[in-house]
Amino acid sequence: MNNNGKRMKLYLFFVLGSCYLPGAAAFFTRSNANSAAYQLLQKGFTAFPIIAAILTRRITKEKAAWRISLKVWKNPKLWAFCALVPNSLIAAGAVLYFILFPEQYSGIFDLSSLLGTEYTIPIHNPLLFIAICILIAAVCIPLQFIELGEEIGWREYLLPKQIAQYGMRKGILLNSFYWGLAHMPLIYFGFNYSPENVGAPWSNMAMMMLACLSIGIICSYVMVKSNNVLYSAIIHGTVNIIGEIPVFVSISHKSGLLGPNPSGIIGMTGLILCAAFCLLSLTTPTLRSRLP
Repeated sequence: MNNNGKRMKLYLFFVLGSCYLPGAAAFFTRSNANSAAYQLLQKGFTAFPIIAAILTRRITKEKAAWRISLKVWKNPKLWAFCALVPNSLIAAGAVLYFILFPEQYSGIFDLSSLLGTEYTIPIHNPLLFIAICILIAAVCIPLQFIELGEEIGWREYLLPKQIAQYGMRKGILLNSFYWGLAHMPLIYFGFNYSPENVGAPWSNMAMMMLACLSIGIICSYVMVKSNNVLYSAIIHGTVNIIGEIPVFVSISHKSGLLGPNPSGIIGMTGLILCAAFCLLSLTTPTLRSRLP
């Protein structure tokens, strides 16, 4: 086995093992979301990938420089894409969901579950909802980096090796698939989705895999374009924050298989189209060797 293949397998062993061992412990002990095993899985999830990358680098004595730079302002167009485009698509997906299911739209942004108060914000115009999402994504810069640990493992460390091994398109798809696979123990125990969804937890897990494929492709796209994992972290961080907003303007306050969050098929429509565009645009010869 070449060094590249060894490093990929070792990384996946560490990161998937870190996710599935506590998940298996919670499953076989019939634990719930309050159990120690589940709490370890949930709270450690964003740290497992960077820990796996560090361990793999040390064991295989890899000396390559980390692909990370704080100087995201040097490419303002790419930063604007990362900070605004995916989140605008999430907001548009939520609006589409509420157009198709108007009875689900509450007309208010209920902050009670977020802030522990009864404070609400009237949002009668869906365009105002889109504007609020874009504004939050643009000004909350610290929130854009909260998923850096996860992105360092999946996109900075693993993605270049997969592209070198399998080619651009297949490498990106495999990266996004394995990233989705890592989420499955969390989703099985009800994370991100309502346990009342039809076919749960398996339907929830299938829908999360589709969401991870879409977002993973977009994150991989900006990693290839920039060779700087911070751009991927911007997308990941803001998508996680903005992606939780639509459910708070819904009647049910539940994340379903259709929406309104981007974890549902209607809510993620824009992300799926964006991911398809990104994947197709990265097939040119000039970009195939961008990530050595």
